[in-house]
Amino acid sequence: MIDPTESLYKNITLNDVQLASIYYPILVDLAKNKHCITYSELIAKAKELNPTNKVAERAIAVSTGRKLDVVRIFTAERELPDLTCLIINKGSGECGSGFTQYFDPVASRKKVFEFDWSAVSVEFDGYIKHTEMIATPRRRRKESEARTLMAAYYQQHKDRLPPSVKKKRDAIIALLVEGFSEEEAFAQTLNERP
Repeated sequence: MIDPTESLYKNITLNDVQLASIYYPILVDLAKNKHCITYSELIAKAKELNPTNKVAERAIAVSTGRKLDVVRIFTAERELPDLTCLIINKGSGECGSGFTQYFDPVASRKKVFEFDWSAVSVEFDGYIKHTEMIATPRRRRKESEARTLMAAYYQQHKDRLPPSVKKKRDAIIALLVEGFSEEEAFAQTLNERP
């Protein structure tokens, strides 16, 4: 078992925190209604509720695990049940491997659904301000630069990459545009299955 107040990722980015703050009230609402949704539905709901927010507009399913990790840390620090267990894969109907590898999703959902969320604040603002100070903003790239980086990385590592990588092209480019390194973009895209 890992410490639930520590990140599963190397670093938390400003984008991770900003999207976590958008996802958190959605997750609290899901908990109150004892309901689960998929990664794609979470992103669609975030965009629907925040139509003018550029951060929500650019959200992609493939990197959602990173954002949910921030929510998990936030709830663990406040000794609240882990809301991230309410986001499931469309295909499997269960949490992603980033969750199931370390936590029991069924037991986690039981705690979430039994908890009284009526008195819990959905404000993430103080946490955002604190985390923004320690989060390193990533340098966004132009799509053309991202495509070049993706192609170069692919050529250099194609012997070790699975054939399915070709189907993940758009997701890899989106992560590279967001500022992830080539290694991070390929690893995240191939390991997460939202």
